[in-house]
Amino acid sequence: MSKVGFFGLLKQIFANKQLAPLPATKAEELYHHILQASRAVPLYRDYGVEDSIDGRFDALCLMQALVMRRLSRQSEPLAQLSQELFDAMFADMDLTLREMGVGDMGVGKRVKFMSEAYMGRLSAYDKALKAYEAGEGAEALEQALHRNLYREGAVAGDASLMAQQVIVIAQRLTACDDASFLDAALPDMVLRCDDIS
Repeated sequence: MSKVGFFGLLKQIFANKQLAPLPATKAEELYHHILQASRAVPLYRDYGVEDSIDGRFDALCLMQALVMRRLSRQSEPLAQLSQELFDAMFADMDLTLREMGVGDMGVGKRVKFMSEAYMGRLSAYDKALKAYEAGEGAEALEQALHRNLYREGAVAGDASLMAQQVIVIAQRLTACDDASFLDAALPDMVLRCDDIS
């Protein structure tokens, strides 16, 4: 049988077969929740996040940072999950860039740049939320959102309004038990921004 005939036969055998997807890890399942939350309509319609590739990345960074912040100060299993969640995010970024047609040489540099941008945001949001929790008000958080989510005013969004939502989400995350994260069973409402339309 020729190679074409053999591969043609395989194609016929598998043409109508539904192959089950490989099981996702708990970190990948949790990342999927975060990704969905970062694409929720109210973020863009009500809170002024720019509906663009950059805006979606900024929203994803915010939601991911809030979850990783909650995981980082807890048990060893949650610290491990936090690292796996970071890895899942940037594996997705790598895949997305490749699907967009970025060549092998450019993917590594872009993923590195994106991971550095993310880590800067994680640090800024964490520091600002700690300031809020210490009774210093939400000004630092508003400034962090103005710089990172609204890109220094290049995007017309209300950093004050968004800061209040970030505080609510951070409080919801704190109230979740560890099993919600370890089992990737985080309720959708935890990361949801309130609809204000």
